[in-house]
Amino acid sequence: MTIHVMPSYAHDRLGADAVTAGMAVTIGSLATMVARPLAGRLADQRGGRGVVMAGSILGLAGGLGHLVATGLPELILARLALGAGEGALFTASIGWVLARAEPSRRGRIAGHFGLSMWTGLAAGPVLGAAILAVGSYRSVWIAASTFPALASVLVAWTRHSDRASLAGASIRRAFLPKAAWIPGASNVFASIGYGVIAAFLVPRFEALHLIGKDLALAAFGIAFMITRFVGSPSVDRFGARRVILAAFLVEAAGLAGLYAAHTAWPAFTFTMLTGAGLSMLYPCLASLVTEAADPRERSAALGAVTSAWDLGLAVGGPLGGLVAGTANAGPFALGAAAALLATMPLLLRPKDILAHQE
Repeated sequence: MTIHVMPSYAHDRLGADAVTAGMAVTIGSLATMVARPLAGRLADQRGGRGVVMAGSILGLAGGLGHLVATGLPELILARLALGAGEGALFTASIGWVLARAEPSRRGRIAGHFGLSMWTGLAAGPVLGAAILAVGSYRSVWIAASTFPALASVLVAWTRHSDRASLAGASIRRAFLPKAAWIPGASNVFASIGYGVIAAFLVPRFEALHLIGKDLALAAFGIAFMITRFVGSPSVDRFGARRVILAAFLVEAAGLAGLYAAHTAWPAFTFTMLTGAGLSMLYPCLASLVTEAADPRERSAALGAVTSAWDLGLAVGGPLGGLVAGTANAGPFALGAAAALLATMPLLLRPKDILAHQE
């Protein structure tokens, strides 16, 4: 909700220029990226429940910060709090969930749990626009404070049964656990493709004068969510490494197709193919990391791998802009090449992700 209305709010109410307004949008994502491994480490030490609660409260504070901000410095602090709360909540939640999941169902559970985040990301802009249409920016900030408050209530209803084991309290925990290195490297390359889709899919349709440009991102999202829901059990059935390598190839094929397509139906087909490939990354990576990480570093490793997605997404847009050209085709070739490069860490060092860390 806040991302959708932030550019106009920063410009209209605070008099920010385009660069400053853009910073107001993206700085929250920076806080999310940094918070993930930190929150994971805390969850490994103290248990996931408390960190999830803290993330909810931090999100509530960020929402209220939007409500009381009178200038850009206060707004940026609110954005940082909201972003950090999001990173802490999701990272500690997935570690909390997978710690209790049966090994034979981890891929399915990670995939379906991840849909909660994507559902929020899909519904948030629509809800934010609707609230703004009938209310005001203040109404959006109130709603953005209410949902984290509801999250904290839900967490408060859960049992106090996930205390971290004291047997592991004295070990030296890495900020970026080794189990996350190889999957994280692959995730950085693969997520560049999502950054390209987010920044250049609609401009590509516009450059080619294709019909249905306003439906392009919706088609991507539909393919993403359906494939994630239906395909997540395949991670447990066929193995995370096999499925993710196939997903990288599907993503690369979709992006290469968008580079070459010049008519509407092929463009929509390859858009949905890209969404299908990208949808399977998280359940596969979560399964790989959960199997390889020391249980005392599991949440930190999951947070680090998710931060790798944030990093790839952050660089995908700017890198794509360097090769965009007049038809906005170059970014899709870049994304396809990056998806193929994503296979290399897993192919060259498979033992590092298959063996449990000692």
